[in-house]
Amino acid sequence: MYSDKLQQKLREKGVEIGDRVKTGSKEGVLMPKPKTGDPDVIVLKLNNGYNIGVQPKEIELVEKKKTSEQSKTEIEHSEDKDDILILHTGGTIASRVSYEEGGVKPAFNPEELVEMYPELASEVNIHSEVVAQMLSEDMEPEHWKEIAETIHDVKNDYDGIIVGHGTDTMSYTGAALSLMLKGIDTGVLLVGAQRSSDRPSSDASMNLYCAAKFLKETDFTGFGVCMHSSINDKECDILPAHKVRKMHTSRREAFEAINADKIAEINYQSGEIEYNSQEENRDYEKRTDISSRIGVVKSRPGMTPEEIEFVLENDYEGLIVEGTGLGHLPVNSFDDKTEHHEKILEKLEEVAEKMPVVMASQCIKGRVDMDVYDAGVKIQNAGVFSARNMHPELAYVKLAWSIANTDSREEALKLFQEDVNGELTERSMI
Repeated sequence: MYSDKLQQKLREKGVEIGDRVKTGSKEGVLMPKPKTGDPDVIVLKLNNGYNIGVQPKEIELVEKKKTSEQSKTEIEHSEDKDDILILHTGGTIASRVSYEEGGVKPAFNPEELVEMYPELASEVNIHSEVVAQMLSEDMEPEHWKEIAETIHDVKNDYDGIIVGHGTDTMSYTGAALSLMLKGIDTGVLLVGAQRSSDRPSSDASMNLYCAAKFLKETDFTGFGVCMHSSINDKECDILPAHKVRKMHTSRREAFEAINADKIAEINYQSGEIEYNSQEENRDYEKRTDISSRIGVVKSRPGMTPEEIEFVLENDYEGLIVEGTGLGHLPVNSFDDKTEHHEKILEKLEEVAEKMPVVMASQCIKGRVDMDVYDAGVKIQNAGVFSARNMHPELAYVKLAWSIANTDSREEALKLFQEDVNGELTERSMI
């Protein structure tokens, strides 16, 4: 909170939080005072999106903030434009600056979205619906089902669907939707943002615009992810939703297709689209059941049998092992320091007798091959199956989905090993 003296000065000038003010050579929107810092220093948001602190000698009111009614953008839908639905699940993609609160807050209705991203309205008719509002790291498998059920209900009402999603677990959701709604005849793109809308380097607007343009200009059906393809504001990639993975914590081009090619590239500046159309005629099938009791164990030096045993003792339905290299665990004993490795193999066999156990690789790219080394052969003989060229996150979702849609361990493993919607390929092209 600002000091009593500064608040008095603001009242005398008729200035409120959210008003545009000028002090000295600095002009910007007056932001709330953070809990820390000098209470006699005002915080301004400049035109470039950055916040600065200024100790004001004089404050001049430049422009009063608009009321919600004054700032409301009128939307005019055109019969000549495609109708695109934006489904909100959370994340920074649908967040706008709140001058009253000092941070960002959700923007859910179409008017707010058009105000934030006016380019969208020039391409398509925007519609909006809220499924959830959360950070993506809080999302549970049941939320994937809820999103899929919503898409199923509305898919015939729109020319395309954009799912606004936080980036941290977007690859899990993309994999789940691809399995739950196989062969969907509508284009559905998951879109996120690495930088919030109050930052000058925000990627939100460009990602949304490119997604809408791609859905409008192409005959794409199925699920994809639309994100920046480089650090520049030039192109966005459309990536297969079931094969995508977040590969960087903060860079705008954080997502890559793993063991697969990109679907398309959209030039934001010219509007040109390079589209590698994939004609795969799969019958539409809705299967949205999903298990939330899948364990994940990561192989590493220092691994213990108790980590495997934990799965047995805690009512899990399946296990993903993230092995090293081609799909390995420490299962060979060489000396007194490695005696417990044999116990790891024994526990693994106990688990595999009761539930599906799948080996994925920490290497991300490439495919699991447990026929090359002795350790891999032992692991296979213990009852562990290969994720082949599915990266660990995809394998986790595929196993959770396979278990929920079958009635036995054997049936789940059989379904897991089938290519349902392009998640498995016999050859890795990348």
